[in-house]
Amino acid sequence: MFGKKRFSNRNERTSNKDKREDLNHYENKTTNSKECISICQICNMPVKSIYTAIRHRETGEFVHFDCVIRELIKENSSKLGKNLKIYYVGSGDFAIVKEIYDKRGFLKTFEIVERIEYEKR
Repeated sequence: MFGKKRFSNRNERTSNKDKREDLNHYENKTTNSKECISICQICNMPVKSIYTAIRHRETGEFVHFDCVIRELIKENSSKLGKNLKIYYVGSGDFAIVKEIYDKRGFLKTFEIVERIEYEKR
């Protein structure tokens, strides 16, 4: 048991290599099949993943989540201040949030100042 080396068969090594090649082929095939879901209406770049997308409020097409955040910051720049930020609060809604910090500078809590409905229900 101890001190003995177990030597694998040469055929096992090639079969593991074949398995890795099959896995790489599968990963490449799945990423290529999800090349473009739609074109972002804000930045005109392709939306490749549904996990980083949200539906645009006017057209209903998928757009990048980051593009929506930038768009909302531009629209509400007069309302945003030092401790006011835009958060995603779920189900297609965003909010302008006031962050409250403690004496040491750590985020203690936050309160919602204004709710912004973005996605149509």
